[in-house]
Amino acid sequence: MKRSDTIIRVGHEAVPWIGGVVGKARTLGFAAVLGLMALTPAQGAEAPASRLIERFHETLIGVMKEAETLGFDGRYQKLAPAVKETFNLAFMARFAAGSYWKKLSADQRGKLVEAFSSMSIAIYAERFDGYSGERFDTLDEKQFRSSTRLVKTGLVKSDGKTIILNYLVGQRGGNWRVIDVHFKGVSELAVRRSEYTSALKRKGFDGLIAVIEKKIANLRKKRG
Repeated sequence: MKRSDTIIRVGHEAVPWIGGVVGKARTLGFAAVLGLMALTPAQGAEAPASRLIERFHETLIGVMKEAETLGFDGRYQKLAPAVKETFNLAFMARFAAGSYWKKLSADQRGKLVEAFSSMSIAIYAERFDGYSGERFDTLDEKQFRSSTRLVKTGLVKSDGKTIILNYLVGQRGGNWRVIDVHFKGVSELAVRRSEYTSALKRKGFDGLIAVIEKKIANLRKKRG
């Protein structure tokens, strides 16, 4: 597809393209693509995506405060329902598999969604492993078409420094769910797509599942 395109399609889904993969794990600049979009502010009662993210952040802060007591497995169990409620994991797994998705059987698709979901939860359980006065601020929500919002948030550290996290949120069937997260201008979903399609090409489906399971085990070992 042309770099100027701002919409990508996965099956029957259409979402904004926030940066394409360059090489194995890099994306185009976030701000450059936003310049192509007709974004308008969404405020108050018309900010459903922000409310979704704020609920998720409340859960994260709660888990961070109990992180040492919970350990990795406890954090995983606490975060699992929130991650599943906040993220459209089935869509994300399908996108990450790229063109290989249509070649997978129904059973393989189910296994990939399950593995992708487990790894997503494990990543949050590993990353948010302590608390020292941090907070999340919702900075902005803007609309791109009727069913897609961009929510800009900041994780304010105890030293006052702010880490910007941008969430791309899509609506389907009346429900708003996150379909991508951008950190330092990099699309996490684009990174997963690069990794997964490479593994599928080199190692096949079973090889990809083995790679994901190994990553989960390493995250548990790292922060157990």
